[in-house]
Amino acid sequence: MERTVLLVDDSVVARMGLKKILRESSFAVVEAASGEDALAKVDQGLEPDLVFLDLTMPGMGGLNALRELRRRRPELPVVVVTADIQKATIQEAMDAGASEVLPKPAERGSVMAALARAGLA
Repeated sequence: MERTVLLVDDSVVARMGLKKILRESSFAVVEAASGEDALAKVDQGLEPDLVFLDLTMPGMGGLNALRELRRRRPELPVVVVTADIQKATIQEAMDAGASEVLPKPAERGSVMAALARAGLA
């Protein structure tokens, strides 16, 4: 059974980098350019096995999207990928329900380790 990952980031370049890593590891990838877009996909029936979520996006930011994803799908692993790796930001993301936080740009090793910790690799 193919595993699906939802990539949520307003940066096309960031999505391309993660998508390449995931596709090389046989994951189906669904992209969303905003928190609103990600939530709409979930509401329309998308059932990803994991979400990689940026924090800084126009419109609904990553923290609000994370809280909404938690409300809709509490069991869904959500890995925050952000350039803002200050302790307070990481703590805020974890408090909002992130499974973990990876620094941006996410490297292959850290992405694969996050997938393994979520039971997907």
